[in-house]
Amino acid sequence: MIRAVFLDVGWTLAYPRRSMWEIFAQLCTEAGVPTTPAACETLIRVLWRAGQEHAERQFHAGARYPDSDEEFAGMFGQMGGVIFSQLGVAADHTERMQQFLRAFWQEDNWTAFPEVLEVLGTLRARGVKLGVLSNAPTNLPSFLDRLGVSPFLDFAVVSASEGVKKPDRRIFEIALSRAGIPAAQALHVGDMYLEDIVGGRAAGLNTLLMERGPRALFPSYRESEGRDLAAEVVVGNLHHVLERIGTKTGG
Repeated sequence: MIRAVFLDVGWTLAYPRRSMWEIFAQLCTEAGVPTTPAACETLIRVLWRAGQEHAERQFHAGARYPDSDEEFAGMFGQMGGVIFSQLGVAADHTERMQQFLRAFWQEDNWTAFPEVLEVLGTLRARGVKLGVLSNAPTNLPSFLDRLGVSPFLDFAVVSASEGVKKPDRRIFEIALSRAGIPAAQALHVGDMYLEDIVGGRAAGLNTLLMERGPRALFPSYRESEGRDLAAEVVVGNLHHVLERIGTKTGG
């Protein structure tokens, strides 16, 4: 029986109206290097996927994953540095990254997927405890308020506030402690294979991989591609999550 559902936020509960790839492409073009969102996405995706096997080995070898607001911003800074450098954008990347963060990580740029509030309400009516479990900065709660998600939540576990991020099992243990249930009775749903599926399983949770298609982090690629995942572990929206857990929920 699933008694608690933990949910990632970005590209699981909500998506940016202007994707990071659109913003990066605009910044490059304004700097005199015309490019497309697809080119920016592909550049990062190829490098990202090439490092996944190594990253998974590090995880299983006991790597730890601290987090903070500075580290959250730094992750995007590294991504932007790669895009700007590889595409030949001149120096002054720091200012461009500030422009990126102002455009991308602002509340008005994010909106909840259409079915989110309905499904969260259904789960609450079934007696399921709901929590957000997200790699995000400390201001995430204000985003959740604006998205209309907060009234449905029992708690929110935010990586920058806790000082640890997924896939580290410690952040899953924090969520389990707040839900007050054993791992076997919890389900975690997120859009990243290492962070959400590998990390969640290592902590003993049930997991589902969210693939939002054109509204995914990498809209041109499937996160499940090349993974050893059963078809029923991959979902396309929260209605599919309800179908997977069926009536086996409750307090």
